[in-house]
Amino acid sequence: MSRRNKILAFIGVEYVLVAVCTLPLFLLDAEPMGPLMLLVSVVFMFLPALSALIVRRLSGDRSGLFLRPNIRGTRKQYLMAAFLPGALTMAGAALYFLLFPGDLDLTMGYMSELLALSGQAMEVPAATLPQLIGAGLLLTLIAPLVVVNHIAAFGEELGWRGYLLPLLIEGLGERRAVLLDGVLWGIAHAPLVCFGLNYTGEYPGAPFTGILMMTVFATVSGIFMSYLTLRSGSIWPACIAHGAVNAVREAPLLICAAGYDALLGPKPSGLIGMAGFIIMGVLLMFRLEKRPGKSEGKNRWSAYCITEQQGED
Repeated sequence: MSRRNKILAFIGVEYVLVAVCTLPLFLLDAEPMGPLMLLVSVVFMFLPALSALIVRRLSGDRSGLFLRPNIRGTRKQYLMAAFLPGALTMAGAALYFLLFPGDLDLTMGYMSELLALSGQAMEVPAATLPQLIGAGLLLTLIAPLVVVNHIAAFGEELGWRGYLLPLLIEGLGERRAVLLDGVLWGIAHAPLVCFGLNYTGEYPGAPFTGILMMTVFATVSGIFMSYLTLRSGSIWPACIAHGAVNAVREAPLLICAAGYDALLGPKPSGLIGMAGFIIMGVLLMFRLEKRPGKSEGKNRWSAYCITEQQGED
């Protein structure tokens, strides 16, 4: 099977699996962010890995999936993966509340509502600014320790970054491949966005504007995940970064008043909330190679590809 056909096969299989997986949400008129939605979203994260394995089986492809940790010499990538997601999420939330101070709720009414829904009605004391800063730092440090999120992220990273990205780079070069990979990844989330993933409540143009914003977020965060994979020769830093994002992405809502604009923030899936990811994505794009093959032998990813190919020969 040619490289082009492998790409098309992966995209086709992935989107078909997503359609089958999310179909019960539409047939059963599932409650947004309800139990069925949460179950489907967990299964959803492993579909890219399943798609990659199916296409590899059909095509007889034995190329590497960048499963080696490659820790030696890649500490910088692992540190970036561990702590940048939390720091960028908190920075984006801070920017949102600076621009929309009326949405800042130091009484933490959202947390009180969550406790009430769980049958644990209790008064939550108002937070102070030093406490918020301390909590943000603590969450940034804790985010990479939530291992269950990294395990869930493994399914997406194996498919999108471990399998599809190298195929795209071979013909497009790193920059265009990374962007296309992120766009395709974001579009795959469309059915979940329709049921409240990251964009809950009423917002202008729902759900289409939510799908568009999710695609933007997947693209800019995908630049980060792809950069980590390419420069480490392993998907594990990307898994850690992806898991860390999922661990902290809802945290800004704890101090956010009802009626916030989900398309803008304060979560990183909003345009202002993802400001840090956008800036980082632009900077990292300049560190990626524009033309295919130009970076051969210059980074661990290229060396890993060569080793894998020699191993197959």
